[in-house]
Amino acid sequence: RPPLFLHNRAARGEFAAMCKERRGAVGAAGGVVHSFDGDAAELEQLLSLGLDIGINGCSLKTEANLAVAARVPLGRLHLETDAPWCGVRRTHAGASHLRPLRHAATGAVCGWAEEKKERWRRGATVKDRGEPCHIQHVLQVVSGARGGGEEGEAEVAAAAFANSVRVFGLAS
Repeated sequence: RPPLFLHNRAARGEFAAMCKERRGAVGAAGGVVHSFDGDAAELEQLLSLGLDIGINGCSLKTEANLAVAARVPLGRLHLETDAPWCGVRRTHAGASHLRPLRHAATGAVCGWAEEKKERWRRGATVKDRGEPCHIQHVLQVVSGARGGGEEGEAEVAAAAFANSVRVFGLAS
């Protein structure tokens, strides 16, 4: 049976209650609660149902969101961009943890300019739009919220990758 990929944003506990009512179906399939922005109680309810938690920029808007994201066990954490939506914006509480993006293969700082969508050009990202490369920003904020900062990013990234391989049956 394939895993579930469940969208949960601004549900304020109703989502967890519905999953609990359908515990048999939810627990048998397992899966990821995508775009999670609930409180600590909802987090614990969803984890108790065997669901993993997906965090993206919309999950990291407030200090309360950061505190909950920091509580997601590494063995149940997934990082998401939800591109083109849900980037980490400069107005989000998590923005204080952002650093420049780095090239995955070389580690060099990427010089991608941000352009308004009307002025977009090759080699740039669209301003305030979640792009796949912004997964690094989600990683930076989650690691920072957990107290690991840049030093903790490798551990968070490895755990999130392993969780996706496990849940979705991917070859690593």
